[in-house]
Amino acid sequence: MHYAIIWTLIQTKFLLRLIKFLDLFLSTLIFFKPMMFQKYKQLPKVSVFLFVCYFVVFLFCIFSDAIYSPDTYSYLRAMPYRQLGYVFFLKSYSFVFGAYFESAVVFTHTVFSLFAVHYFYKKVAQIFNLNRLTKVAILAVLVFPFFPPLYIANNLCSEGLGYGLYLLFVAFGLDLLFNDQKKHLKYYLIVYLILITMRGQFIFSTLIFAGVYFLIHRKTIFHRMHIFTLIALCGIIGVSSLTERSYHKLKDGFFRPTPLGFVSASTAPVYVSDITDYKLIEQEDYQEILRMSYDALIQKDLLLKPNQTPKEAYLFFHENLPKICNQTVLDQAVTFYTNKNLPDGLTEQQMLSYPFFESEAACRVFTINLIKDNFNKWIQLFYTNITYGFHTPILFFFVVFMFFLSLIKTLFSYQKHYALLFLESSLILSNALFIAFASHSIMRYLFYNYALLFLLFISSLKLLKRER
Repeated sequence: MHYAIIWTLIQTKFLLRLIKFLDLFLSTLIFFKPMMFQKYKQLPKVSVFLFVCYFVVFLFCIFSDAIYSPDTYSYLRAMPYRQLGYVFFLKSYSFVFGAYFESAVVFTHTVFSLFAVHYFYKKVAQIFNLNRLTKVAILAVLVFPFFPPLYIANNLCSEGLGYGLYLLFVAFGLDLLFNDQKKHLKYYLIVYLILITMRGQFIFSTLIFAGVYFLIHRKTIFHRMHIFTLIALCGIIGVSSLTERSYHKLKDGFFRPTPLGFVSASTAPVYVSDITDYKLIEQEDYQEILRMSYDALIQKDLLLKPNQTPKEAYLFFHENLPKICNQTVLDQAVTFYTNKNLPDGLTEQQMLSYPFFESEAACRVFTINLIKDNFNKWIQLFYTNITYGFHTPILFFFVVFMFFLSLIKTLFSYQKHYALLFLESSLILSNALFIAFASHSIMRYLFYNYALLFLLFISSLKLLKRER
């Protein structure tokens, strides 16, 4: 298949343009300035090593097939429960490149993500003062998601751009906090807005940067520049929400957030609840949806079983979440509202999207009420969910310990190494907690912070040596 595509590209003279672009990209990736291939022999050994690593990753991704997942089709169909960023990207490429859009998407994923990896690598190497061994290790961690089992560049999903955007977001944030690069605030805000249109799981991450910024500058926090920066770091969440709602107003006819968060978050409380808990719901429609969902879940044998250990209960939930959420609860809710008489005056686009927004509203009520009534069972599942994502409770408690230690130390007296520990542990925990509440702890949602977890370990070792 690839040979046929390459031969077609040669015939259309597109390959020549591709080679020229690749020449420019590789030179920019290493030096951030134009350089022709014949000058590469003059590069330092470190730059040659980086070039070889990036080029190997590039070749692996380009010569691996594009991967379709169920999410891919929902992006291509611009379903109401998909966020605008990747919908726009994927549909634009499908329109522009036609039959070759898969190869174009993989190429873009690879080039952009490698650029972000390099920028992040250079930034953390400088800020954390990494030696050669730790530089090689962090580089290995950073390029790991390009290979199995994640294949982020080849999978036609939002991770292909989300990974690079998250690395740039953190890198610009580090520059803002620890290199006093105020001019990078605008880049930080722009990247954050684009990132949230791809991966909403990071929406509250900017509050962590705002918190660290406050701790660093608390003695002079009432200076105009500091006040403006804090307002920007916190207020960008509102801009993001407004952007998301405006998109759905234009496309779906409703000024509402993307109808997915509570649909996903309701899965755990529904899973651990009793089959009579639909009676807790006051709204008649919601009650009927939950009752039908219980009937379907009983038939499929997807509810929590008695006498299971916490680990057994979670593993069953972990493996069957799509069946419980998308294929049962959401399916029952959408079917209910599709078959029900719709409100008068809806446009055609509103009639298509109305069941999804109403399903989200119903699942919000399910989530709140069922957690309240089954809190002990839910919190046990929630805890097991979090620790599963860390592979061992020891690693989870290590991150928690470093979070509280660095928070207390930074509160009493600002020191850069403790502030870095606080930032790393906060970003890791915030994502882990968000994912454990909203879904299940799979690698696809957690790999973004693998590099930060490695840096947290390195920072802790350096701190231990310093304290000695």
